[in-house]
Amino acid sequence: MGPTKAIVKDQALYEAATGKFIKDGFVSRQELEHYVNHHYLALPVVDDAGNAWLLEDKPVYCFRGSQYETLDGQRVQLARCPDCGGMGIRSDEFTVESDCIRCVSCGHEFDARLEMMET
Repeated sequence: MGPTKAIVKDQALYEAATGKFIKDGFVSRQELEHYVNHHYLALPVVDDAGNAWLLEDKPVYCFRGSQYETLDGQRVQLARCPDCGGMGIRSDEFTVESDCIRCVSCGHEFDARLEMMET
């Protein structure tokens, strides 16, 4: 069992699954993230513009830096877009040479393995 998945509504934290109130009164995003990081909670992944990643209208959470899953615990193969920070989904095209991923926000196509080797 991992951290409690939370959502933010009107500067207050709620359990994502049940809607149960956790805490309010946060004055900044940094204060909210500090609280989350110290209380075994997880927030949905957001892009560089602050928009939450949604897969089939469900928020996406990231654990251990690269493991993504939906609210119901379904693990999904996603990657962060290097351009806009949006949600990258593996392309349906089958190629042996590369692992093409397309960002749903900006449409950028990239290869996650190649991006890691370049950095």
